[in-house]
Amino acid sequence: TQLQAWAEHQVRANPLLHADNQFLDELVRKQQAAQKDKPQQGAVYFVSFSIPEEGLKRMLGETRHYGIPATLRGMVNNDLKTTAEAVLSLVKDGATDGVQIDPTLFSQYGIRSVPALVVFCSQGHDIIRGNLRVRQALEKVAATGDCRQVAQGLLDGTGDKPQ
Repeated sequence: TQLQAWAEHQVRANPLLHADNQFLDELVRKQQAAQKDKPQQGAVYFVSFSIPEEGLKRMLGETRHYGIPATLRGMVNNDLKTTAEAVLSLVKDGATDGVQIDPTLFSQYGIRSVPALVVFCSQGHDIIRGNLRVRQALEKVAATGDCRQVAQGLLDGTGDKPQ
C-alpha cells in the first residue's frame, strides 16, 4: 500500500543512531527474558477490598496455604497510601504475605467479579468464580478442568511444577 511504502521510505531515509539500535536490541532482549521468567502454568486468585474484611482474610490465608498469588485490579480509591495501609493491615494480622496489583491479569482472563480462581496451563485455563473455599475451587478444576494436573499439584502440595 501507499502508506507502507511511505513508512519504509522514512525508515531508510532516517536511520537510527547506533546507540538507539543498541537500546532497542537491549529492550527486546529484556522483554524476551521477562517472558521466559513468566510461569507457563500455575494459578492466580482475584480479590478486591470490596470483599468484607473477615472473608478476605480467610481467602488470603487459603491462597497463601496453596502458594497462589492474590491479585487486585487496582488501588483502594486510586490512592497508594490507602492501599498500602489496607495491605499492611492484612499482613500484620497474618492473613497474607502480600498481594499483587495487576489489572492486565483481570483483562487477560475476563475477570469482572471477585473472588475468582484461575488455574492456567499450556492447554489453556480454567476459571472458578464465586465465594468457594480455595480447596473446593481447586478440587473442581482437578476433577474436570483443562488444567487438572496443575490444580491437583496445588492440592497435593507439589505446587504448580510440571508433573
